[in-house]
Amino acid sequence: MVALALDHGVNAIEIGAGNDASVRLLGDVLRRENAGNRVHVFARATSLVPFDLPSPHVPVDDAYPGRHLRAETEALLSTLGVERLALQQLHAWCPEWQHEGDWLETLDRLRAEGKIAGLGVSLFDHDVTAGFEIVASGLIDAVQAMYNIFDPAPAKTLFPLCQKHDVGVIARSALYYGALGGTLDFAPDDWRRVYFFDAHRHETGERVERLRAEVTPDRSVADTALRFSLSHPAVSTVAVGMRNRAQLEANLQAVLAGPLDADRRAALAGHAWLC
Repeated sequence: MVALALDHGVNAIEIGAGNDASVRLLGDVLRRENAGNRVHVFARATSLVPFDLPSPHVPVDDAYPGRHLRAETEALLSTLGVERLALQQLHAWCPEWQHEGDWLETLDRLRAEGKIAGLGVSLFDHDVTAGFEIVASGLIDAVQAMYNIFDPAPAKTLFPLCQKHDVGVIARSALYYGALGGTLDFAPDDWRRVYFFDAHRHETGERVERLRAEVTPDRSVADTALRFSLSHPAVSTVAVGMRNRAQLEANLQAVLAGPLDADRRAALAGHAWLC
């Protein structure tokens, strides 16, 4: 599936730095396809301490000390077989971290050494305001945020700020963890089974059906949702999960269909509910 994506022109792949199996698989494919110099790899650094937000503040030196970021970045480069990462991101960003620790100094040095091209932060779920200060600071190159039909909040505040300060945007969860792609029945060991607790899963399913009633017969809900997330001019790319070739083909068709027009986006505004 990854090789097919590369053949069809996909040129950016996001990966969790701590997901060893995925990193090895991607490295194998990049070498086999001789594609290391034409794929932008976006990495999400692994926190050394597990935490969920909202939570008591976790010091950045506990989660992302500089020595850890360097070691993980260099290990990724070796396993992937690439000269540099396009982006190294701190996930579940806490605003306090901007003024703590040596993470920024370390990532700046890695960039100066040519081991990463840029640095960024990844915002936790709907926590848009957490990104305001760091985006306006000029210290980062990109921000990743949840942005979909159900949660379009970043378009009101975060995205204009990114455009003003020339910060790239990775739109995450375009399909709202699979719900907008038709998936709400999860395996027992899938983390989404807990995220979509009974009441939330029921309401999400009802809202997907309401949306389905407005989708044209020649398009799917997933197609509309992905094109929605691609439509905002601040969005550089969308991080969307794919588990098989059918999903890859469907996502590629949505990309080729292009952004939704202004009238269609306005009509979808009434489906916002998570922001």
